[in-house]
Amino acid sequence: MRRLTGDYREAADALAKALAIYRDLGDRGGEVEALNQVGNLQRDLGDLDRAVAIHQHALGLAREISSSWDEAHALAGLGRCALATGRTAEALEWLRQAHRIFQEIGASEASDITAEVHAIAAGASSPP
Repeated sequence: MRRLTGDYREAADALAKALAIYRDLGDRGGEVEALNQVGNLQRDLGDLDRAVAIHQHALGLAREISSSWDEAHALAGLGRCALATGRTAEALEWLRQAHRIFQEIGASEASDITAEVHAIAAGASSPP
């Protein structure tokens, strides 16, 4: 919530604490969810290299623990980072992978990703 309201410093502190707690408890599901949130925060702050690294770590962990929901969130994060750096084709690939997983598991996030993909595709096909 703090990230959404623009209180990035408090969001970073809260996420760091949560991540440490999840790691101390050995809660890998909580850890991967927190990692995806940290990646989103880093993207919001403009540190795209760090955001990508964090989402890639989250993706690997999500796959290790077979968490499709977290895998899709990591893929979506990677797609949004790619889009932020102007790599439209790569962004679409990541987002389409996330969309497929969200659809397979019946997650409501599928509709958000559908809208993003359509908007990106429409923008990519518009004349300059």
